[in-house]
Amino acid sequence: MILSQEREQALIKKLKDRFPSEITEARVVRRSRPEILVKPENLVEVATFLRDELGMDHANGVSGVDYNREARFEIIYHCSSLQNKETRDIVMAIKESIPRNTPKARSLISVWPGVDNFERETFEMFGITFDGHPRMEKLFLTDNWDGPPPLRKEVRFPTD
Repeated sequence: MILSQEREQALIKKLKDRFPSEITEARVVRRSRPEILVKPENLVEVATFLRDELGMDHANGVSGVDYNREARFEIIYHCSSLQNKETRDIVMAIKESIPRNTPKARSLISVWPGVDNFERETFEMFGITFDGHPRMEKLFLTDNWDGPPPLRKEVRFPTD
């Protein structure tokens, strides 16, 4: 039996061998939790490889992080395998960093259709537009919300 840390390292090695300059960072955060940072222009290609070659057939979620002081957003996709019993416990984090002043990224809906509402939520809460997404529209906020995206760091809500 291969130790857990070795499985994650082997997964990262396959990705780095295939995408040596497209993956700028890679590490194992803890057991079953590898993560990679991908150049935005290569995200779809890396995600497709994860799905088609490494069996990561399911997107668990998408989230955003506002690094206001660094003038960037980070988008994090979490994916795993439902079909491969041996790696079902591994959740891969695929990160990309985009400029805060032009918050646009390519959608991964063509790779994992299940990211539909996750990308919509990230759009709504952070103002990040996903090119190629068929429905960039509100998901949770009320129709009369006309303020800035509420999860941006500069947004302040009045307190009583």
